[in-house]
Amino acid sequence: MKRTIAYLSLLFILGALLYVANPNYGLKFGPGGKEWLTLRYTDNYYITHGVQEVGGTNIVTDIVFDYRGYDTIGEATVLFTAIAGAIALLRPWRRDEK
Repeated sequence: MKRTIAYLSLLFILGALLYVANPNYGLKFGPGGKEWLTLRYTDNYYITHGVQEVGGTNIVTDIVFDYRGYDTIGEATVLFTAIAGAIALLRPWRRDEK
C-alpha cells in the first residue's frame, strides 16, 4: 500500500512538473519576438564584442572564463566542497579493534 501511494505521488509530481515546464500552459521564461532583443542586450554585446575584447574564438569559453571568471571560481569552489563533503560522509568508518 505504501509503495502504491509513493508511486502515485511520484507520478503526480512528475505530471505537475511537466505541466509547469510546458511553455504553452505553464511558466514562460521571458518574452519573445522583438521585445526579447531589447531586454537581453548583454547577449548581443557578448556576441559582437567578444572576439575583440577577449581574443578567443569560442564565445562560450570567453563568457565563462573571462566575463564571468569570479562566478566560475565560486561555482568550482562549491562543487569541490560538495564532493569533499560527500566523500567524507560516504567513506567507511574505522572500527576500534580490541
